[in-house]
Order: sequence, then C-alpha cells, then structure tokens
Amino acid sequence: MTRRVPRLSTTLRRSLTALGVHPGSAAFRAVMAAIAALAKTDTLPGPADHETGFSPGRAHVRRVQGHNLWLLYRFDADYVFVMTARSQPPVPTDDRC
Repeated sequence: MTRRVPRLSTTLRRSLTALGVHPGSAAFRAVMAAIAALAKTDTLPGPADHETGFSPGRAHVRRVQGHNLWLLYRFDADYVFVMTARSQPPVPTDDRC
C-alpha cells in the first residue's frame, strides 16, 4: 500500500484557528483523521473529492466527515500537501463546459 507523507501548511493552521477548530476538539480530531486518510489511500483524488481553483492553479477538495469543513490539498507520488480549510464548500471546477 502506498503511503504519502502529509505536509501541512501554516495557512492550514491559521484557517483552522479562524474557523474555531482547536487542538483536542472533535472537529480537530476529524480533520486529523481526514488527513491520515489522504496519506494512506492508494487512489487520489478519492471518488468523493472534487477539484477547485486555488491560486496558483487548482487543488482537490475533501470534506471532513461529520463537520462543515473542507480541506484543500494537492499531492504527488510521495506527499499530500494540505493547504487550507474552509467552512464553505468550494466551487468545483467543471472541465466539461
């Protein structure tokens, strides 16, 4: 099984604090569980993940289970880079238009 190393940005920490998600809270534990799931999976993006615009370029979005939180991330073969969290679902990119 492939395991990517999670890389957490300082923006993620600031965004979680701004959203009232603090270490030890149920929401914080759910965020950490979502990050662990991103790192452990063989297939990214996951079937429920979406792509959205995030400067520069795009990022994938995963909802934190049980919470009104979305994680924006990018990945490569070795790492999953979790960049920020939002309390509103980002607008998915639709390349079919």
